[in-house]
Amino acid sequence: MTPRRFIKTYRDARAADTAREHYRWLTGLNAGIEYPEMIGGTDMTLGFAHVTGRAAELDDLPAVAAVLGRLHHAARRAGIDRAQVNSRYITPGGLWLASFAGPRRTRLHHQRDLIPDSPLDHQDIDAWLDHATLFPAAIYKDSNPRNFLITPDRGPVLVDFDSLTLAPVAYDLAKLLVTTGMTYGRLPRSAADDAVTAYTHELGEPCSHTEIAVWAEFHDLLTRRYLGRHGYRHPWPAVRPWPAHDVTSTPTKRSR
Repeated sequence: MTPRRFIKTYRDARAADTAREHYRWLTGLNAGIEYPEMIGGTDMTLGFAHVTGRAAELDDLPAVAAVLGRLHHAARRAGIDRAQVNSRYITPGGLWLASFAGPRRTRLHHQRDLIPDSPLDHQDIDAWLDHATLFPAAIYKDSNPRNFLITPDRGPVLVDFDSLTLAPVAYDLAKLLVTTGMTYGRLPRSAADDAVTAYTHELGEPCSHTEIAVWAEFHDLLTRRYLGRHGYRHPWPAVRPWPAHDVTSTPTKRSR
């Protein structure tokens, strides 16, 4: 009997190859994380074994955040801890990871022009992007709740391997918090705090609330344009679990 498969089609062969390389690198970290089995594909497609599950919800935040912490811990153990987030990095296996600031700076400034209610101004954006070079390095994998399938027997299963860049620790956790709130509605502060606790426990690195609050505003700037699409129904300012004045324009002093 032929197993059920999910086939993802890419815009070109290069995009498919990139996602395939990301998948192989992530699974090769041996982080104790569940992934769908890759079964075949073509030049422009990837095939994965069907996973029975649902997208992560608010109550799943601690479990999903813990998986994210394990992933980032494993990535740092595999050499990402030696990366400088604002410079491209090549893994020991030859995978190139784009820098943090490079792909984001122009988009952040463009979106800030369109979103006047952001607590960050243009100078704040540049200050935090530049200062990120001092923060411990991890990776960004687009941690929205639809990229974690909650299964009855395997726990959270990570899917979608299109995007992978360098990022400071907790940047992808902030993406999870923002997109969960934008999907399901108001995010209680206690739920956000529980997610941070679960993440840092597995990561083995502290993460300041100041940094997470700023990275969340970065994600709001980059995600707000999708409001009304892809399941995003609630603007971040309406569901933010902390007051806007928690977002500081002065980067925290941090060493790698």
